[in-house]
Amino acid sequence: MKIAVDCYEVGEYATGVGRVIHNVLTSLVSILSDHEFLVFARERIEKYNQDNVTQFVISSPKGYFRWQNGPFFRRLNRIKPDILVAPNYTLPFFNRWKSILFVHDVSFASHPEWFSKRESMVRKFLVKRSLIKTDAVVTGSEFSKDEMVMHFPVNPEKIKVFIYGIEEKFRRSTPSEIQEWKKRKGLKNNTIIGYLGAIFDRRNIPLLVESVNLLRKERPEAILYVVGENLTTSHPRDMEKVLNREWIRWETHLEESELAHFYSSVDVFAYLSEYEGFGLPPLEALSCGTVSVLLNKTSLKEIYHNMAIVVDEPTVHNIKGALETAIKDRERKKSILDKFQEKKHQFSWEKIAREISLLCRGTAS
Repeated sequence: MKIAVDCYEVGEYATGVGRVIHNVLTSLVSILSDHEFLVFARERIEKYNQDNVTQFVISSPKGYFRWQNGPFFRRLNRIKPDILVAPNYTLPFFNRWKSILFVHDVSFASHPEWFSKRESMVRKFLVKRSLIKTDAVVTGSEFSKDEMVMHFPVNPEKIKVFIYGIEEKFRRSTPSEIQEWKKRKGLKNNTIIGYLGAIFDRRNIPLLVESVNLLRKERPEAILYVVGENLTTSHPRDMEKVLNREWIRWETHLEESELAHFYSSVDVFAYLSEYEGFGLPPLEALSCGTVSVLLNKTSLKEIYHNMAIVVDEPTVHNIKGALETAIKDRERKKSILDKFQEKKHQFSWEKIAREISLLCRGTAS
């Protein structure tokens, strides 16, 4: 069986889609070691150098749609795979192969106000077409499955919910590593509220800034450490102004080797998202021993039940109170981390890869 995999989003600073398919594929090529994998990406991925993997590097400066429906599609036509694994919401427009499609969320359909009118319409059209044409759909939460069924004419039976996993590298740093990292970053004596992820309108960064600002009246040593690229669609320069304060550190990315140190060193991780299909960063923070403050909404409510401090009504005072609880309440923190340890086995990339290997065999047959 020849399995083609779209790895457009995999790369040095991969987030979201890229991290999901990378972790699935790393296990999948070993589980299906008797089958041939054809991996298409924009750069060579060292970890895929295995006997049953052939890599194709296709560069494209014109965006994903043109890459997928141009050079990628032409290569697939020549190679004629038995199955296509498409992790990035859509299939090639004229897809003619058996396929497994990942749809992580449908925020563009549920909340078109977060997108330009054109972007929302195009995404809805392409995802609808792909959901109808694909043989199986993979998503990370029951919430996302329900959203797909609500907004698109898709058969619920072909949507498979597989809870996403945790990478091995996300583990608690040692006290000396934390001390050294904070010293190197100039944060040795600070209380740190951390955020990591793309900066979208729906993730309430301005509200988080105001909440930390209020917290600083009681804890002047508190700072906000934001890691993420600014992808806000409405007035992106306003976000730059919001984050331009002396007590805020903002970096667009961290090196992979620093991520566990970041999660381990922050006193609380804040992820105030209005809408998530899964939400990997709070899981990574938990694995590094750091409790998150989340909004009690969408998949975050489902995935992190009893494993976070949640805010029902997102006001500055409520969020400030939740941050204070996460910093001060040791018993609450211990209870959350103990609950995570009980459930940790559920978050396994290898488990998902085994499920997808069965989908591959069943779809191709």
